[in-house]
Amino acid sequence: MTGNKSFDTILTALLLVATLGALGTFIYTEKIFVKPLPDNAVEEQNLKDSVKESSFVESFELGKQIINLKGRTKRLRFLEVECHFRPFKDTYIELLEKNKPFINDSVIDVVGSFTPTELNSVSGKILLEERLKQRLNKFFDKPVVKEIYFSRFVVQ
Repeated sequence: MTGNKSFDTILTALLLVATLGALGTFIYTEKIFVKPLPDNAVEEQNLKDSVKESSFVESFELGKQIINLKGRTKRLRFLEVECHFRPFKDTYIELLEKNKPFINDSVIDVVGSFTPTELNSVSGKILLEERLKQRLNKFFDKPVVKEIYFSRFVVQ
């Protein structure tokens, strides 16, 4: 190979060891090793735990609001919106209920900064949701609001 007999011997030996190691690993995993069967009781408990974790958290409904929008024309434009806030934990619903006036004010303030054209686009609605979440989570000094759902969203 290289012309140096001792180097070629060492190289051949290393390749032989690597080949035997790969072959041994293959034979062990395919023929010798037997994967244990799952325990039904353990799997059932894991399934119950995963269902508890993925269960839907109750949402906090803000109610219907009608908010004036800024516009460049003399025509009055407004948004009729109904929001549902999904918190990270069920215990945060009580916190949202206590601070309902602040949440109302935040929705009015954030929505009022948008134009009707912005709110009619999908990106505007996503931006509205993100700004509301940021404002509320900043107010609470911790992540409280996970998602915001708009059950009614009418721009007129």
